[in-house]
Amino acid sequence: MISKGNYINGKWKLASGGCLTALSPNSGEVIWKGQNSNSKDIDECVHYATQALPSWSALPVDTRIEFLQNFVSLVKENAVKLAEAISMEVGKPLWESKTEVSAIAGKLAPSVAAYKQRCTEVIKEMPSGGVSRTQFKPIGVVAVIGPYNFPGHMANGHIIPALIAGNTVIFKPSEKGSMTAELLIELWHEAGLPSGVLSLLQGDWRTGEALISHKSVNGVFFTGSYGVGEKIRQACGSEKMCALEMGGNSPLVVWDSSNVDAAVLATIQSAFITAGQRCSSARRVIVPQNSFGEIFVKRLVEVASGITVGKYTDTPEPFYGALRTPDMVDHILAEQEQLMEMGGISLLKSERLSSIGDCFVSPGIIDITAVSQKPDNELIGPYIKIIRVTDFDEAIAEANNTSYGLAAGVFTESRNLYEKFNAQIRAGIVNWNQQLTGAVGTAPFGGIKKSGNYRPSGYFAVDYCVYAVASIEVEKLRVPSNLPQGIKGM
Repeated sequence: MISKGNYINGKWKLASGGCLTALSPNSGEVIWKGQNSNSKDIDECVHYATQALPSWSALPVDTRIEFLQNFVSLVKENAVKLAEAISMEVGKPLWESKTEVSAIAGKLAPSVAAYKQRCTEVIKEMPSGGVSRTQFKPIGVVAVIGPYNFPGHMANGHIIPALIAGNTVIFKPSEKGSMTAELLIELWHEAGLPSGVLSLLQGDWRTGEALISHKSVNGVFFTGSYGVGEKIRQACGSEKMCALEMGGNSPLVVWDSSNVDAAVLATIQSAFITAGQRCSSARRVIVPQNSFGEIFVKRLVEVASGITVGKYTDTPEPFYGALRTPDMVDHILAEQEQLMEMGGISLLKSERLSSIGDCFVSPGIIDITAVSQKPDNELIGPYIKIIRVTDFDEAIAEANNTSYGLAAGVFTESRNLYEKFNAQIRAGIVNWNQQLTGAVGTAPFGGIKKSGNYRPSGYFAVDYCVYAVASIEVEKLRVPSNLPQGIKGM
């Protein structure tokens, strides 16, 4: 696919920078070819977004929503095309890409509900006359920096609530998700969105860095790694709204279950779906040192060893597909070797599936109970670490033994143990007998510590798309009957 370029002021325009290409993780072939955006492109984009802001934010919210409804209808009409593009670009099985497209279309309704619930104007009469008014205004021109793992859905989770609230949006997708982003912007154009309201800037990290630092960008909404997110936080300082949704080293405590296979399946869905490339994926599985723990781990290894891995064109479809780049496979294999050198015991060795392609890797499971200095990092991929503990207090302590705080879960049939876990765990998502991956549109989605900056997305995304304004309003100035102390002659 040859790129149409950037989408600025309602028109497609080639970027001014050097060549930018996207390789398919399925075949290694070039599937998209475009250009990087430079400072000239960014200035032009921000200029038109700034110009469009007053008229867009002045529209009644229901009028803005009509444009978004047009977009959702087009997403549904083009669902097959979009799903195939996602699978081709990031390697997901087609069944999973279809769920992402459904999530894109399903984002509007809860976002509208959230805006009308959380941003409703409040007017109250004051005893002294006049009224107190609380209103919610858009942040302004906001930059959305998207990830590669959900090239449509995650960025859309910022774009939809931002547009509802009256912001204008500049979307800089991951350079590993450029093709999907372009297809979505084509649908936004077809939906009739006014010029300048939503723009697309293609480019690598240098484009993102320059956009974030632009003096006329009022907010930055980011989904991605902690390292990049921390740089964005520093660049935004106190002058820009900054919403960060970052990664995790999420723990899953598997303590007891009368149905071992159900616990195994939920663990596999938590750890290996999307080839372990979800920010909420379980990275550490904590189990008791008892017969249940032994039975569970043995069955987990048995089932995981039979997971089908393959290309999105395979029939029947695989459970998961490719990692996005060969380097990600290299990283998993290197850490696996390092953990084994540190005392870890490989229960299911992860291996590159070269017969399929350089981006495919089998699931891995390693027991790191004996590793004294357990690494606290986000190892992205289908790889989990088993940690055995003696009691539930130790399980909670181990679960909290991380600088991340996105998701955590516990499998137990004891409500008391769950309530104890829920009370003590430090994470933005806490599940009970439910896989860690996935989200509910009517709930917030985000984390603490290295996983976020206390601005969750999901249902609460509208909170970082607006700022609250308090006013005391009186129609006419009057001299009060009781003058302030020390004032005379009035």
